Amino acid sequence: MPANPITVVPRGTGESPAPVGAGADWHTGNRFLNGPFAPWTEENEAYDLEVDGEIPSDLAGALFRVSSNPRFQPRNTDRYHWWEGDGMVCGVYLREGRAAYRTRWVQTDSMKVEVEAGEAIYSGFVNGGTQGRLPDGAPRAKNVANINAGLFDDHLLVYFDGGLPHALDPETLRTLGTYDFHGGVDILCTGHYKTDPDTGDMLFFAAVGPTITWYRADVKTAEIKDSHSFDIGVPVLMHDFAVSDTYAIFFVTPAQFRLDLVAQSRPGVVWDENSLEHGVQIVLMNRHTHEITWHELGGHWANTHFYNAYEQDDELIVDGHRISRLGSPVDRLSTPVGSHEWFPPALPYRWRVDLATGRATEEMISGVFGEFPKINDAYTGRPHRYGYFVTTRGLADDTMSDGLARHDYLLDRTTVVEGPDGLTSPSEPVFVARENACGEDDGYLLSLWWNRATDLSELLVHDAADLRRTPLARVKLPSRVPFGFHGSWADHDVLDRAIAAKGDGR
Repeated sequence: MPANPITVVPRGTGESPAPVGAGADWHTGNRFLNGPFAPWTEENEAYDLEVDGEIPSDLAGALFRVSSNPRFQPRNTDRYHWWEGDGMVCGVYLREGRAAYRTRWVQTDSMKVEVEAGEAIYSGFVNGGTQGRLPDGAPRAKNVANINAGLFDDHLLVYFDGGLPHALDPETLRTLGTYDFHGGVDILCTGHYKTDPDTGDMLFFAAVGPTITWYRADVKTAEIKDSHSFDIGVPVLMHDFAVSDTYAIFFVTPAQFRLDLVAQSRPGVVWDENSLEHGVQIVLMNRHTHEITWHELGGHWANTHFYNAYEQDDELIVDGHRISRLGSPVDRLSTPVGSHEWFPPALPYRWRVDLATGRATEEMISGVFGEFPKINDAYTGRPHRYGYFVTTRGLADDTMSDGLARHDYLLDRTTVVEGPDGLTSPSEPVFVARENACGEDDGYLLSLWWNRATDLSELLVHDAADLRRTPLARVKLPSRVPFGFHGSWADHDVLDRAIAAKGDGR
């Protein structure tokens, strides 16, 4: 059993002073540098956090999230994009109805170069920009380590689509270095991964230009036990995928990531409808035989994130969100899309593939605009009834999200709640099952919300089966967690084992 109280029973070490002047103000109208996106310049930790309501007694472990948080003023503030902020990991540790908190920068090699210089050196890769002079031996590209965080192989791994993950100590959040799955991954892997509910193995992929490489890492040894590469013809911005019992599922869309343009300091995230002769396609890779099949959907749009996929009655069913455009149109790269128009609203969709005929179809599931879809991860690859997401209905100029939603696929009903007392801009919800759960929705939804009045963040704990505006608990955090992307929950037994494995050598 680890001795540090932050993971056992959080306790106070005296009242923590409120941070002063920790929010950066770089005097720009760029949405992604203001409001809930604005950088937070300090690392923080605190014990015995203030709680309104009651943290459920069986909610024991840690919520890990990584924020997009530029450490230095971007070289081109007008072209800076949310995807380019440096990774800062947040850990909210819960035990016996009490809460503790810690944040740390992910100390990548590229961040160390900028810290040494005392300023931003790397240019943006989304909308382009001007790069500073790189010192000898510096990484040629920046690993911002800001997409996702989760425990694997007794490490807290922090992911970025454009490089290797970084391993952190799950208790201290100290950066230990890059992580390559014991030599199994050489260049990069996606920020999204799935856990096989039957084996516990990690399922993930890498996208380099038009080449997709599939991986399966053994949960016990963390070694790569299966991999397969195939070509999709175009350099699609391949951020997320889905898995069923049989298939790994990838969508080929007009959203592209163009390394050649990034090298020219031009916008690298490009919308190019002319690149797809037949419109959007679904690519299925048989996880067991590696056979590849293509299925035409048509049209020009992009998927953002998936809930899940499963096979039922000779049909593959895929649930996710669909957006009308993602990236700057290829014919206007000299004036890329601005921060206030970058993300058209996305909608929940269901795609079907008839496994006998190969025919693919789609249907809109809900008219509620939203993003960051999630399920109870124990149902990965299996039929699910419930999906959770944040809404993006009628946004203020400074926010990305404005509510929390639960969709019941059986009843075709969406429930939406807003934050209490004006809280807004909720993060992606994370589902945590109750102890001895007896149903798919028997658990809690954990999400971070922005308090405009204090400019700080709060962790809200909702009952996943009975979504109400007033949550079970509001945990007041001592800082603002800049609006980021993804995160995960680690149960106390998994967390304690990982911490014990680090021992005194941390």
